[in-house]
Amino acid sequence: MDPIESFLIQIEDILEESKAVPFSGKVAVDKDAVYDIIDEIRLHMPDALKEAQKVNDNRDKYIKDAEKRSQNIIESARQEEEEILKDAEAKATRMVNDHEIYRRASEEAAVLLEEAKQDARNVRLNAMDYADEILAKTEQAVRVTADNVVRHMSTTNNYFEQVLDTLYSNRQELRGDE
Repeated sequence: MDPIESFLIQIEDILEESKAVPFSGKVAVDKDAVYDIIDEIRLHMPDALKEAQKVNDNRDKYIKDAEKRSQNIIESARQEEEEILKDAEAKATRMVNDHEIYRRASEEAAVLLEEAKQDARNVRLNAMDYADEILAKTEQAVRVTADNVVRHMSTTNNYFEQVLDTLYSNRQELRGDE
C-alpha cells in the first residue's frame, strides 16, 4: 500500500475515533496526532514527486527513441530508394547500349524508372506512416501517464484541503469562534 494512502487511513481513523462535540455534527480530534501524520506525509511526498519526475523524464526518452527510430526508418527508405533508382538506371543504360532493342529498352527503362520512383515513394510514405504511428502511440502513453499523475496529485491535495478545513473548523468551534 502506498505510504500516503496509509497516512490518509490513519487520519480517517482518528476522525472516526474522535469524540463528538455535543449538540453539533463536529468532533474533537487529537491535533498532535494529526500533525504527526501530516509531517509524515510531507516526508513521503518528495518520493511521489520524484516518481512523477521519472515518468516525465521517461516521456522524453520515449519520444527521443521514437524520433530516432523514425529517422532510421526514413534514412533506410532513402537508401533503398537510391539503390532502386541506381539499379533501374543501370538496367536502362545496358538496354540503351544494345542497338537492336534500343526503342524497347527506352520504353522499358522509362517504365522501370517510374516504377522505381513509385516504389521509393511508397517505401518512404510507409516509413513515415510507421514513424508517425509509433510517435502517436508514445504520445498517447505519455499523456495517459501524465493525466494519472495529475489526477492522483489533485485527489490527494483535495483530500488534505478537506481534512485541514475540518480541523480548522473544529478548532474554531472548540474556541467558540464560530
